[in-house]
Amino acid sequence: MNRSDRPHPAGISFLPRADLLLDQLPEALFIVDPRHRVVFWNRACAQLTGLASEAVLKTDRHREAFSPERLPTLADLLLDGELDRLPALYPAAIPTRFSSDNIRLDHWCTFPTGERRFLATQATLLSDPSGKILAAVQTHRDRTAPRISEEQLAESEARLAAILGSSMDALLSFRKDLRLELFNGAAERLFGVPRAAALGRRADSFLSSRSRRLLGRFLSLCRPESDAEPVWIPEGLNGLRESGEEFPIEAALTASRVGEHPLFTLSIRDAGALRRAQRAILRLRLEKDYLEERLSQEQDFGEFLTASPNLRTILREVEQVAPTDATVLLQGETGTGKELLARAIHQKSRRSGSILVSVNCAALPKELVESELFGHEKGAFTGAVHERKGRFELADQGTLFLDEIGELPLATQAKLLRVLQGGEFVRVGGSRTLRADVRLIAATNRCLEEDVRDGRFRSDLFYRIHVFPIQIPPLRERPRDIPLLANFFLRRFASKLGKPAVAFSPGSMERLRSYSWPGNVRELQNVIERAVILSRAPLVEIDPLGAAPPSILSPLGPLPIRLREVEQRQILEALEQSRWRISGPQGAAARLGLHPNTLRFRMKKFGLLSSQSRSK
Repeated sequence: MNRSDRPHPAGISFLPRADLLLDQLPEALFIVDPRHRVVFWNRACAQLTGLASEAVLKTDRHREAFSPERLPTLADLLLDGELDRLPALYPAAIPTRFSSDNIRLDHWCTFPTGERRFLATQATLLSDPSGKILAAVQTHRDRTAPRISEEQLAESEARLAAILGSSMDALLSFRKDLRLELFNGAAERLFGVPRAAALGRRADSFLSSRSRRLLGRFLSLCRPESDAEPVWIPEGLNGLRESGEEFPIEAALTASRVGEHPLFTLSIRDAGALRRAQRAILRLRLEKDYLEERLSQEQDFGEFLTASPNLRTILREVEQVAPTDATVLLQGETGTGKELLARAIHQKSRRSGSILVSVNCAALPKELVESELFGHEKGAFTGAVHERKGRFELADQGTLFLDEIGELPLATQAKLLRVLQGGEFVRVGGSRTLRADVRLIAATNRCLEEDVRDGRFRSDLFYRIHVFPIQIPPLRERPRDIPLLANFFLRRFASKLGKPAVAFSPGSMERLRSYSWPGNVRELQNVIERAVILSRAPLVEIDPLGAAPPSILSPLGPLPIRLREVEQRQILEALEQSRWRISGPQGAAARLGLHPNTLRFRMKKFGLLSSQSRSK
């Protein structure tokens, strides 16, 4: 069935091409009439449930699609006014919005195919001005990935509690003849000897030969008086397992008067295991803090929305490079979505089960950037009161995303190159060489080739990260994506802010299309959010006087021939004055007040991007 042939609910007048836009939504959406028959079933809904629109239109199979038991959907409950049945039908759901005509639930959904996904489901009644119910709209947003992140965070906290609660010392009690009278379960596990076989043996048989002599000295210092302090032995002793393996231990020796002779108790802790446990605890804490930080910043979307062929080509390249460990360099203007693309590469890689650590190099002070990346030892500098692990250690076995890598100081670039070449680094103020297995994704909005020529970026580091470069096109080169993204942001902010906004007013979309968007997708998002905040009706107005300065969003038609000639002449004059150097303080871009990539785009449009200019 063609989209134009799909029936619409009686009394509902769609905006021109609204059905096409609804069909292209990334969210699954369907509409049912008051008789619970499906009148619209978009493409995302078909992909999510496995049922094509032809199979469900004019039927009530939407219940079958979202429940093997054919339970009523939220849309059905709204149409029948039976929301009191909701707790019994969806006992494990989490309601986030509840009213007689609008409801949202977050819940796990098992499809008839057996697949299980966590969905944010919302249903809304559509009524005419008189209050007559025309239909119910239900949408489903896949929130499986953020939900799994939350569960992983809870699991990380549970593991941390288990490690903290399982620390037990081995206890060995003996008389002056060193014959063991107590050998607890922790000692059995530590030395690999059953209690029955250990009792009666000499206590020093579980120490190395050198440690046996040291134990004799400590025994002479230990007094059985009631107020005597235990003798703490923090280092210097080595335990001896039944297998013959020696290992470092920490111990405390106490003496008590039991009968005629003192009873000594040696409390032993595996120093090696303790150090490993401390590192594991620290790592889990770092992961917990990082996951909480990332979860609080989690966007409501986790993939690129695009209808542009050039960006689709890039996404196909991402599919190819993601499973490898190759270093990826993402290049593009500010706001084009470099971090989103980095997250997509990580999620499709073999490291997706480990952590993705993001570092904004431009936001780090120069004096702290090395500490942030590589960590520091206690006392390395003023204020370093504790040892601190860096982002490379945190990202071990995972992915490290260095945003704005071109802002790193040259000294830090040299250390970064060493890590990329051999996986080795040294903390600030330390001397130990550490290793980390990290997959690097870098991003920049600068022209690194020009930075290399100008001495601001190391050439050897550039060639090391330039393994698989990806140039993300700006939004002005993706005109098809503007309506798609604008409508996505409209729905997102209308839901978040509780606004009635459902569509743009006539002329608003043309204003959005005609703007050049120097801030790219981030700027578009901000403009839509502001417009939704100011809206009071279902139609959102992009007002040049309200949403942004008139110079930004005023409609721009095709440039007249004379104006094009003026622009071309100005670019030529600037290039000649700068000797065809594009970027840099004395480059043509700086003279014209443009970003170097923007100038290249316009030069290409006018046919001025010669081999001479490309080399500059």
